[in-house]
Amino acid sequence: MPLLANPPPLPARPAPAPQGVAGLCALATELASLLERETGLIRAMRLKEIAPLQADKARLTKSCGSALKTIDPAAPVAAALKDQWRAVSKKLGDAAIANEMALRVGHAATDQLVSAIIGHIERRRSATASYARPQPISAGPTRRPPLAGVALDRRL
Repeated sequence: MPLLANPPPLPARPAPAPQGVAGLCALATELASLLERETGLIRAMRLKEIAPLQADKARLTKSCGSALKTIDPAAPVAAALKDQWRAVSKKLGDAAIANEMALRVGHAATDQLVSAIIGHIERRRSATASYARPQPISAGPTRRPPLAGVALDRRL
């Protein structure tokens, strides 16, 4: 069996998840940026571009949870790192609230549109399914002239 000049590369190992408060800050910053981008896409009605972001959003959320578990609550944290976490967590919270509101508005608008369509269909069905006399299909009403009187000639 001949040796390959360029062997196939080994599969890349996933990067280790950042740990500690500094790692959590980095992940939270990335997640906040992703949420802001998603909110902008929702507001711009570019919905097809949102789907690819969902896997990354799930990954970042899971990584934030993993990084949070690595933090020792008894370990001292530098004041600068605490300030950084406060700023990052505020940014993440604001991004999450804006994202949720954009999603709720979109959901409410969709519900109203669907309700309006259903209402219109129901009104049309009730108008056509009633027991009233059907309307003529012709362009306008056709009426016979009223009879003025009839005289019979009985002379034969």
